[in-house]
Amino acid sequence: MLPDDFDFAQLPPTQNNFSLQEVGMLSSTIESIDYSIMSWLKEDLNLSAKTNAGFTRVPIFWQTPERSFQVKEDQSLRDADGAIILPTISVERTGIVKDPSRKGGFQAQVFSDKKDGRTGRLVIAKRVKQDKTRNFAVATGTRSFTTEVLQKHYPRINHQVVIQTLSIPIPVYVNLDYKISIKTEYQQQMNSLMQPFMTRTGQINSFLMRRNGHIYEAFIEQDFTHNNNAAELNEDNRMYSTDITIRVLGYLIGEGENDDRQLVRMDENFVVVTYPREQAAVPGNPSFFED
Repeated sequence: MLPDDFDFAQLPPTQNNFSLQEVGMLSSTIESIDYSIMSWLKEDLNLSAKTNAGFTRVPIFWQTPERSFQVKEDQSLRDADGAIILPTISVERTGIVKDPSRKGGFQAQVFSDKKDGRTGRLVIAKRVKQDKTRNFAVATGTRSFTTEVLQKHYPRINHQVVIQTLSIPIPVYVNLDYKISIKTEYQQQMNSLMQPFMTRTGQINSFLMRRNGHIYEAFIEQDFTHNNNAAELNEDNRMYSTDITIRVLGYLIGEGENDDRQLVRMDENFVVVTYPREQAAVPGNPSFFED
């Protein structure tokens, strides 16, 4: 779902009633991919588990926030002794790889027309600029009509068509690895929280994530790593921990906040080339240029 505010999307200034919502395209950044996996966990999976307070929703954190900040932000996540209340789920991005062998759907490199070594642009939409095309057709018909009565809108074939094109920087595909850590106090809680990761995608391990009109493909690794201390005879609190690795094939559009170019650019083609020149009277012929 697209947001209502498009000010951060570097929309090019234009005199027409053009908005980025009509294109349905925003910049795809690393933060967009991070947000999409958090949205998939919170909204799509919507995991809950049985606790002392009943069947409650499990809190999901982006990494593990600092203890002092978390206590001030939400005191309900910790007990009276300051220990975090289990079960919890945390997400961490562990790596980014730009692998040329996994280029995604855009297979070729496009260079900029300025020959400055930067990447080129991809045309995403075209439309005929009707008012300017009509002006060229009327002007051509007026000049070609030889009688005293001018028929500006007489039907004719017009070859001077003005086309508007919308372009964006070409997408650059990257592979991102995320580690999802599930921590519970009881084995029953761990079983109920792990099972949706195995069964939600069916017999395959891939699913789609969406953010601001973009679609990213994610793959769940087949190994679920357990790090439990239930068998240890020490004074630590009993904890069941499972790490799930998700690899996301995402793409980046634009250079983010450091990009000095427009994200969405609107261009128009040229239909006629003129060479202006000064007019002079032909010598020997009567003319108003002569005395």
